[in-house]
Amino acid sequence: MKVLVIGCGSIGLRHLSNLSLRDDVDLAAFDPSPEAAGAVETLGGEIEFFDSETAAYEWTPELVVVATPNHLHMPGCLKAFESKAHVLCEKPLADTVANGERIVEAARNAEMVLAVGFTERYRESIQYIIDEAAGGVLGNIIGGRALVGSYNTLLCAKNPEFRAETFGSVIIDYVHELDIFGEIFGEMKRVESWGNAIAEKKLKATPSLTSTMIEYESGAVVSVHIDYVQHPQRRFFEIIGDKKTFVYDFGTDTLSIHNSTTEKVETKRFENDRDEQFRREHDDVINAILTGTKPRVTGEEAMRSLNVAEAAIERLGDGVSR
Repeated sequence: MKVLVIGCGSIGLRHLSNLSLRDDVDLAAFDPSPEAAGAVETLGGEIEFFDSETAAYEWTPELVVVATPNHLHMPGCLKAFESKAHVLCEKPLADTVANGERIVEAARNAEMVLAVGFTERYRESIQYIIDEAAGGVLGNIIGGRALVGSYNTLLCAKNPEFRAETFGSVIIDYVHELDIFGEIFGEMKRVESWGNAIAEKKLKATPSLTSTMIEYESGAVVSVHIDYVQHPQRRFFEIIGDKKTFVYDFGTDTLSIHNSTTEKVETKRFENDRDEQFRREHDDVINAILTGTKPRVTGEEAMRSLNVAEAAIERLGDGVSR
């Protein structure tokens, strides 16, 4: 299969690095920035590089991985579908709900696979939690909470100014949490969100902290705290049921299982490998193309978290303290 990766930032390079290990793909990259060719060359292997979109599509890719900045996802996906290529688009699906809907419609009209790169869904631990919740192990699931506190995202960003210039980028960057909650709790009913930008930090975002409450159609209620301030990073979430509660720590890849009938806490440890997440994702998407099955995260499913993210950002409005 001929696979073209569009965008050679950190995520695009990670896709290229892991795809280059496969013996069932021919691999190429496209990025118009002057330094991109050198970055791809450092990966080694036989990766063809294009700095022209026209030349890249003359190569006739069968699968296009869209790893560009968020606002370029829609034009990148539409171009791929026009060229009769399947798409794996990085999260979020688009920068707005309207643009996301255009991508989903274009995929449907072209009858091509549209998968969305929520790589956290390919963590063994996350899929375990989703499966257990769906199987009724937790009983009636009444709610949950998530916390992401990270200054690392800004420190490691190729363009941290983007976060300062893009209102609500802190929510979009961690839309993974909204995706996981959506898979467990279903469709949202309403959203409220608050934020501030009062932290004295060299690198900032607008806002730098948000707290969002989400009520789902099931009646479950969750809270999502995200900030660009805490250092070192903290990241965990809880799923609360009337039989059991799951508490998952991303940093240690550890799940604590609290049973409502006993004081004993069961601990289940996983050994996550981030590159393995990407490789599982590639396996899933290529298999979906070859067999006609659905990828783990479809465009329609990705719209669920994008709807929540856009609603949360809209609720912030002018209510951000500075």
